[in-house]
Amino acid sequence: MDIQSSFQTVVNWFIPAHMAADLHTRKRVQMFIISHIFGPIIASPIPLFLWFADPQPWPHVLILAASIYGFWPFLALVKLFPRAYTPLAMASVVNLTFCVMWGTYNYGGASSPFLVWLVLVPLLAFMYLGSTWTARVFVISLITGGLAALYGLYLFGEFPENIPVSDMVVAGLLSALGANIYVFMMAAYYSNVVDSQSELIKEIDRHQFTLKALTSAKDEAERANGAKSEFLAKMSHELRTPLNAVLGYSEILLEDAELDGRGEQIADLQKISAAGKHLLAMVNDILDISKIEAGKMTLHVESVDMDKLLDEVEATARPLAAKNTNSLVVNRDADIGVVRLDATKLRQTIFNLLSNATKFTQNGTITLSARRDGQWIEVSVKDTGIGISKEQQRALFSNFTQASSKIAAVYGGTGLGLSLSQNLCRLMGGDISVDSDLGKGSRFIIRLPVQPEPAKAEPILLNVVRRRAHEDDAMLEESEADASQRKAGYAGMSGHVPGHDKQERLLVVDDDRNFLELAERLFSKENYTPICTDAPQSALQIARTVKPAAIFLDILMPGFDGWDVLAALKADPITAGIPVFMISILTERSKALAAGADGVVMKPLDASKVKAALAAVRATRGRAKAV
Repeated sequence: MDIQSSFQTVVNWFIPAHMAADLHTRKRVQMFIISHIFGPIIASPIPLFLWFADPQPWPHVLILAASIYGFWPFLALVKLFPRAYTPLAMASVVNLTFCVMWGTYNYGGASSPFLVWLVLVPLLAFMYLGSTWTARVFVISLITGGLAALYGLYLFGEFPENIPVSDMVVAGLLSALGANIYVFMMAAYYSNVVDSQSELIKEIDRHQFTLKALTSAKDEAERANGAKSEFLAKMSHELRTPLNAVLGYSEILLEDAELDGRGEQIADLQKISAAGKHLLAMVNDILDISKIEAGKMTLHVESVDMDKLLDEVEATARPLAAKNTNSLVVNRDADIGVVRLDATKLRQTIFNLLSNATKFTQNGTITLSARRDGQWIEVSVKDTGIGISKEQQRALFSNFTQASSKIAAVYGGTGLGLSLSQNLCRLMGGDISVDSDLGKGSRFIIRLPVQPEPAKAEPILLNVVRRRAHEDDAMLEESEADASQRKAGYAGMSGHVPGHDKQERLLVVDDDRNFLELAERLFSKENYTPICTDAPQSALQIARTVKPAAIFLDILMPGFDGWDVLAALKADPITAGIPVFMISILTERSKALAAGADGVVMKPLDASKVKAALAAVRATRGRAKAV
């Protein structure tokens, strides 16, 4: 094995560097070098025999020997002139042809035992040069010219009889043996090359089969992931729609119970509301995780006043901290200022960390800190709770994973908050890390770039470019008939309700009738007259007819969705100035404002959101009057 390796090293040393990269070219050059190393050795017995058998060997035997041993200098020439390989290979084949013809001419003519070596000319030529047309023409011309010259000498001259043919039996045996050894050696090497190529082809086939299997598995996984995303989207909508109704009605019943002083019902309704909000938060987290995995979560980068954002987070988190008798401390740099990032996702991430800290800490201190570090902003949440061991930290940010099953049993939770927070941070170009010891509390650090790379904005596809300014009268009659029909199903769905003629009207568009009933009751309590419709196609005509003070428009509706209705409203000169607030279970504020909406009201709808929305309506109308 060592000898073979050493020999291969010698062969590779002769191969020009520019020809070593290509596998087929390297094999041809290797064949050239090996044949030139062993060829003269194999053919050496022939000139030795002729030297002793020929009474007058000078000069033809010396010329034959010089031609045979002349193959060795080609090795040095290939090394010295690597770019001249092709002409050197051709010159070597010409030299071989000369050797065969010279030996044939001087020893036996057409009956010469050396003529058998002529079969090596095309064999070696194609091995050296490949099967190009140039090589084919060259070989045919060389063999034809040599045989033609030999035949011409036979016709117009005579062959010298240096050794009688009858005395050349030994020379014939040596010639046949040498030629066969040479052919055997080249054939064995070529067979090894073919076997290597066959193994390579088999390996390629195996890789191609594996590639096809992987491609098929990838396609199947993508289909499964698409089906999962579609399922989660549908299920989240199907789950959140009734949840919104549960939360909305529980808020109404809770408000009525508080007014009537029904203390026992108040506690039950608070439990219903809390359980509904917990389930809704879990559904939202699952949907967000699904959107991130599918690459459909987009950033809405805007200028954010960090002091204001931290104040909002503090106001929300302080009651949570108080539940377990914890104190909340907020530390911030004076120069933290305004940064550009996605405020909603940052707020969600910080609140997730604060929620975890308040849950796992009893009678302790929770510290929210924020500071600016050059082009980065760092927000940390530190607690004095139960802490997390190093082993538990390894899987802390995995989906549906908590530190331990015991902790999950005692404190509850789905194990989605930290995973979602880390994914949101990475989506914004940063990351989240943890520093914790068991029994000594934890510190979670959010690091985000102050000015992240702008995300590709989610395209707003508007199916409606412009609606006709005047609809057919039949459209209006159909809309009024629809309104009358819905009025029979639930009271107050029309703009002509007795006792409400002087109240301002609000148009509410949603495909969920349960939500419309809830919205009607909530808006009526605020002394507005809601006009509700579950037919988005008729929203423009109704708005043109009743001219409401504001329009509340659901985004997710089958067929003609909220974006289409918004585009139609803003394209019509009669309805373009009416404030429009999008109703959504998703965070679509930036997209809604860019499309021309005046604000977004998040589901589930409750009394506080209704009051905030109506305050926004009054503010919008006040600005319009001032202008």
